[in-house]
Order: sequence, then structure tokens, then C-alpha cells
Amino acid sequence: MTWWLYTRRTVLLAVVTAGFWMTTLAVGNTSLPLPQLGGATSASVPFVLFAPLAPAIALNACYGTPTPVEATAVRRVAVRDSLLALAVVAATAAVATPVAAGWISGVDGFLAESAVRNLACYTGLALIGRTVLGNHASTVIPTLLALTVSVFGYGPGQAAHWWAWPAAQPSDVLSWAGSAALLMIGLYRTARGDFPGHS
Repeated sequence: MTWWLYTRRTVLLAVVTAGFWMTTLAVGNTSLPLPQLGGATSASVPFVLFAPLAPAIALNACYGTPTPVEATAVRRVAVRDSLLALAVVAATAAVATPVAAGWISGVDGFLAESAVRNLACYTGLALIGRTVLGNHASTVIPTLLALTVSVFGYGPGQAAHWWAWPAAQPSDVLSWAGSAALLMIGLYRTARGDFPGHS
């Protein structure tokens, strides 16, 4: 267990996740006006569209490249890797809950809910990318999604298109269901590395 914690650089991951939340809560309502190619002339893209990329990318970076000893170890680590990803999203949800409930004044509940949903979405995509493309290219997928949504994701009136889940309102059920599904698929594909024939 100590070896796994060391190789997964959990301290670094915790620092990045904490930094993500401090930055999000401090400047999360900030937006960047960007030209749009998806129907709107321009849109004010919120910071929370990009901020969750930090812990999702850090998670995959902290996993690192699996060492040969992991493939032959008696205690396999893929399930622990899945639990680590789930813990990052769960910790984010735990921080977001009092904010979304209005217990902390001065912070927008929209911001907290969007941060959790977007982190789940980006983490799921990064985990799927890790099993499909390998560790080094895995973070390209969530980054491309965030960039695509920021330029093509808004229609007239700055309403997010149905597929632009990270830009959707927190009340959008499809964005939550899709993000949760991506996370579950990513967790499953990571954990199945512990089963014979699926590593």
C-alpha cells in the first residue's frame, strides 16, 4: 500500500485538487469572451469549463506509466487506481455540497455543481483515453472536449448545445447522466485491468 501511494504521487494529486478548488471558489465566476462557431456570435465562457481539467490531468499524470512489476504483482493495483479517481470526484462533490446548498455565502451554487459535473466528465474521458490511447495521450481527449465546447458549444442566447455538457446549466439532466456514464465507463475500464485477460 505504501508503495502504491508513493508511485501514484497522491500528495501531488491532493495539492492539485485543493488548488483547483481554491482557484475555482476564488475566481470561478470569471468568464472569458470567445468568438463562437456554433451559432452564437460570441459567448462568455466560464472559468469552470476549464478548471476541472487540472485534477483530471493530474490524476492521469500521477498514475504514471505502469511498471513491469505491476503486471506480475500478486496484489493488483487497477482497482485501487479506480478508487483513487472516484475519491477525487467524491472529494470534489463533498466540497461542492455546502456551496450548492447555499451554506457558504458569496459563492455561486451553479459554479459548484458545474465543477463536480465537469470533473466527472473529464475524469471519465481521461480514464477511457488511458485504456485506449495509453497514459501519455489520455489527457488529450478531455482537453479537446473543453476546447471544442468553448468554441462550438454555444448557440443563440449563449445557450449550450445539447452535446456541450460542460457548458450546460446544472439543471440539465442529460449533462449529468452523460458525465456520470463517462465516469463509470472510465472507472470500469481502469478496474478491469486487475482481471486476467483484460490487463
